[in-house]
Amino acid sequence: MKPLQLIGYYLTMTLFLAVWILPKPLQMLLGLFIYVIVAHVLRYRRKVIITNLTKSFPQKSRKEINRIARRYYRHLSYMIIEAVNLRFSTRKRISKCMGVQNPELLQKLIDNDRNVLIILGHYGNWEYGCAKIAEFDIRTAAVYKRLNNPIFEQFYLKMRSKTGVEPIVMRDTMRKMVEMRNSGRRFALLSVADQTPTRSEIHYWLRFMNQDTGVFIGPERLAKKFDMAVLYCEIKRLGFIRFNTRLTLITDKPAATDDHYITDRFYQLLEASITECPENWVWSHRRWKHQRTE
Repeated sequence: MKPLQLIGYYLTMTLFLAVWILPKPLQMLLGLFIYVIVAHVLRYRRKVIITNLTKSFPQKSRKEINRIARRYYRHLSYMIIEAVNLRFSTRKRISKCMGVQNPELLQKLIDNDRNVLIILGHYGNWEYGCAKIAEFDIRTAAVYKRLNNPIFEQFYLKMRSKTGVEPIVMRDTMRKMVEMRNSGRRFALLSVADQTPTRSEIHYWLRFMNQDTGVFIGPERLAKKFDMAVLYCEIKRLGFIRFNTRLTLITDKPAATDDHYITDRFYQLLEASITECPENWVWSHRRWKHQRTE
């Protein structure tokens, strides 16, 4: 980082550290303050959120859509405080915030000496979910896309690394996968797979949340190439800095599945999670900015 960026980084970390040392009730109060600013003063991406919700839930009334939007803003505000806690808290403290509903599913794959691809969506707090997976006795890595802001790039790199998750830049995924496979130690690769591809990266379309959706098929290709069992990971919010993780097996024989089965199944499971608790997904993202053409 450049000198001014470095100064900005340390000033930001000092502010975040001050937030982290606050008692939990004061952190929640700060979260409420952020909610008011983001939702009612800045009205952050309000049009995008309402449009996404309306198209995804055409059966819901405008009143219901507005209610989900308010709850989403609260969820977003909590996530800001939770990221600070994840950055500075000990792994033991982080672990107490998370539960795993069915750990035996992943443990069985580890015991059977399998490499695992764990696919997540931008649902609940995926950063805490990745941290929980890293507690298992398996090398854990996560694919991520570089941020343009160097301050937050460093923040998130250090946050993920301290939890035992190795960050892998998206463009280096294949090289790193070969390295991990050749290391002889079994590994779990975490992929937040509901990103929006660029137009040139869309090689498959499906129906997701009542809309034609262009998707990445990279995770499915990796699972087949490296023979990884595939799990869907749902991180459900139970409260402020409280989550529960539930794992679902998509396949333990990826090479035997039809083309796009893994991708289709992931989006079906993610849609079920969103439908159950819609405010926990990232609605402020322009997920459907690309339109399908024949």
